[in-house]
Amino acid sequence: MTSAKNITSTVLDGRNLQLLLEIGTLLSSTHRLHDLLALVMDAATTLTHTEFASLLLVNQRTGLLYFTASTHDVDLESFEVPMEGSIAGWVVQNGESVIIDDAQSDDRFYSSVDEELNNVTHSMIAVPLTNRTGVIGTLEVLNKLDGSSYTEREVSLLETLASQAAVAITNAYLFDQSDLLAQVMHEIKTPLMALTSASELLSRPELPKAQQTAVIGMIQRETKRLSRMTKDFLDLARLESGRDTVRSEPLCIRDIMDDVYHITQSQAAKRGISIIINMGDGLRDGYIIGDSDKIKQVILNLVSNAIKYNRENGTVTLSTKREQGWVHICVTDTGMGINDEDVKHLFERFYRIPGSGAEGTGLGLSIAQQIIDAHNGRIKVDSTVGKGTVFTIYLPIIRK
Repeated sequence: MTSAKNITSTVLDGRNLQLLLEIGTLLSSTHRLHDLLALVMDAATTLTHTEFASLLLVNQRTGLLYFTASTHDVDLESFEVPMEGSIAGWVVQNGESVIIDDAQSDDRFYSSVDEELNNVTHSMIAVPLTNRTGVIGTLEVLNKLDGSSYTEREVSLLETLASQAAVAITNAYLFDQSDLLAQVMHEIKTPLMALTSASELLSRPELPKAQQTAVIGMIQRETKRLSRMTKDFLDLARLESGRDTVRSEPLCIRDIMDDVYHITQSQAAKRGISIIINMGDGLRDGYIIGDSDKIKQVILNLVSNAIKYNRENGTVTLSTKREQGWVHICVTDTGMGINDEDVKHLFERFYRIPGSGAEGTGLGLSIAQQIIDAHNGRIKVDSTVGKGTVFTIYLPIIRK
């Protein structure tokens, strides 16, 4: 292992310098985080002639590192790396770059990543990602393609790329926040305009009593809608900024299911919809670690949607099972289903399925995903047009 704290003084050759300038220009003009990270991964492997690259950021809520981008085919989004006992964590804590010739013999190497990827890491470079607030993550490259050792020149190249990437990632998040604010203002504008029109109508003395009653009803509906919007906007902003903490306490899935059932029963009864609960074996008294209120919020949102978009006299089934260290919580409906193109966008902020008649903020599923991510879980959807939809939440079981 070689410390690379002062390696950035290495002179870059003309070809790589030109490439870095071109990459810097692309990064500064790319505001979509997904596209930006893809550029960084491609640049990292090209500059260092390496097999794999990955970028990990610090989760401010948990203090752990999570994979934000990787050239591996395996999905690593839900895989987290500890600060202690990992090379990435060491780099973040010390703010230094490292070259490692034999990762398997380094006592800081976190072997669980190799196990997850079914991969063997031989050599690597890890450099810090630093912005104005400090070190926000690390950029890594693994395994030289020709089997040779990494050089200090390659560390210098990667550090320069990391410096550009950190600025671009920070700007992308800021752009995303400003875009959210613009979307929020756009969404709020409609109920505000409705309330303004209603107040003007009520100020007219000649307005008939029957129309007054209708206008008052509209004011009540739009006020409730605005209240829901405000709550959703605040929930999403707190979750995305990391200011909203998630409690870690034992919670009983059955209790949550029963609460959701009682809350949604009257909504379902109005449309003749039956709500069925099927608890898997070994889960009736099983506990997981999490925030009961937030998990209930997610399931409640899914069940309410399943009722709203179901067929008359349909069925909503809440089921659970335990499998390989995970609890699966499924919400299944007998509605019209969702086509594949809409499924791709369901968890995007403000997305509403065209023609669905949805009147919500379009933030419910985005908030749900943020909450489940904060519990180190994941959420997915499977749907068949004409038959129905299944939302599945995966939460890790307590290790006993």
